[in-house]
Amino acid sequence: MNILMIAPLSIGVVNGGVRIQSTKTAQHLKKFGVGVDLFNPWNETDVTRYDLVHLFLASNETLTIASRLKELDCKMVVSPVFFTRRSAAVIRQSIKIETVAGKLVKGIFSDYSIKASVCKAAKLVLPNTASEAGLIRDGFGIPDEHIAVIPNGVDSSFADATPDRFRSKHDVQNFTLFVGDASARRKNVLHLLQQHTPNDNPLVIIGKFDQSDYSVNCINIINSRENIHYLGPLNHDDPMLASAYAAADVFALPSQFETPGIAALEAGLAGCRLAITKVGGTQEVFGNFAEYIDPENKRSIMQAIRRAHELPKDDLLKSIILENYTWETVAQQTLTAYESLTG
Repeated sequence: MNILMIAPLSIGVVNGGVRIQSTKTAQHLKKFGVGVDLFNPWNETDVTRYDLVHLFLASNETLTIASRLKELDCKMVVSPVFFTRRSAAVIRQSIKIETVAGKLVKGIFSDYSIKASVCKAAKLVLPNTASEAGLIRDGFGIPDEHIAVIPNGVDSSFADATPDRFRSKHDVQNFTLFVGDASARRKNVLHLLQQHTPNDNPLVIIGKFDQSDYSVNCINIINSRENIHYLGPLNHDDPMLASAYAAADVFALPSQFETPGIAALEAGLAGCRLAITKVGGTQEVFGNFAEYIDPENKRSIMQAIRRAHELPKDDLLKSIILENYTWETVAQQTLTAYESLTG
């Protein structure tokens, strides 16, 4: 089987979950004998010569190419990477209103209708969680038979992480760790910083801040506190990142939502206790092995983190992640989804 994998151009400058998900899926599919070409917009590509096209992210970035693939009747699957705190009923109503308005005024497109259009162009939609699948089914009107849940994955190497490298460089103990795009409002880092107190366990932030007012407010809090440590961004494959997970007592991810958060999978596999948002399918993956944050309740952030610091450490979550959520397992499930279309 030969497939063409298409990711949004933004992954070239945003080193986030979509980039990791797409590149790791491609890497591990090749281990199962799948031929994978990565789409290069500078090269002219005959998409019809592939058995299947896998598009990542349902968004305005990918709408035009999804529409073109549909016109060519390509077998396309899409990993939509979609979640919202709005209900499916609200999504349906928004799209309905837009459809009516569009008959009167041309060129009206909402984010929901764009994502729905990308999903409807695909032969199969591959959400990361059952929660995401429910929104796509009930909000966009995609039938169950055109949906297959494929979870996010994690490198099995994080199971072998040790704290030594991190501890040899950073003199901080018993700390809470955040890893991610710290400048993204969805990650809720500002509220984490505001709720963290001088009496709490030290907080370590690994990630990138930009020049926005939001980031400036975060940096100002960090600079005013001795028990908050900002280490800047680390490449995903940097051994220091895995060591930081292993050295941390608690990994915190207070986002508005996650599906379910690759960094949380990495931290859990490295043996870290978790305090994570309850929104976006996280409870499907982490079950009773995490303390959950209500991102709409600022006080719940530190309440969950403090509870997590009191939990005993064990290897049960690590075993569950190794069995169900490695990129090898994800690639096998993805291949099964492909084969349901190609025969």
